[in-house]
Amino acid sequence: VRLGDWHRRAERFEAAAAAYGEALALAKRKAGPEPDDWTLWFLRGSMHERGGQWPQAEADLRAALDRAPEEAVVLNYLGYSLLDRGEKLPEATVLIEKAAKLRPGDGGIIDSLGWSLYRQGRYAEAVETLEKAWALEQTDPTVVDHLGDAYWQVGRRIEARFRWRQALDLDPDAKQRQALRSKLDYGLDAALA
Repeated sequence: VRLGDWHRRAERFEAAAAAYGEALALAKRKAGPEPDDWTLWFLRGSMHERGGQWPQAEADLRAALDRAPEEAVVLNYLGYSLLDRGEKLPEATVLIEKAAKLRPGDGGIIDSLGWSLYRQGRYAEAVETLEKAWALEQTDPTVVDHLGDAYWQVGRRIEARFRWRQALDLDPDAKQRQALRSKLDYGLDAALA
């Protein structure tokens, strides 16, 4: 597990997934064919997802959820991953809503809930929810970026650009940085096109 954590921090996602897989194999030898430690399944699944291996990620995340159906981090990660991929949106929303009920003070989960509303075209509700997420997580570039997108959709263009600039200052990854610059230069509609 420590080896997997080391690879994860270095963003070597395939190597991290392999190390967590070895930890699962050791746990199976020790505990039987189906170890019930949801964290190992979750860690490997999240690394598969980050490494672009969605089928393996979904299988591991669902295995983690089977073992910990009330674990907010698993519910949110699987729900947001589905939402982000545009897959199984009703299920994604149910998973995220359940996570938000379990952890109403978690800004990342509230952001997922707001993004779910956004993806459903419920922009005014998304703004309200994403503002709550921002109040809880003002230093997360994704939360700030999502709020900017929602502001744009309800016609609050100056506030949208302000949030996108703020998100840029929060050191997002290269892909998000490029998307933010495009939104600032051309607006959300053109950037999405």
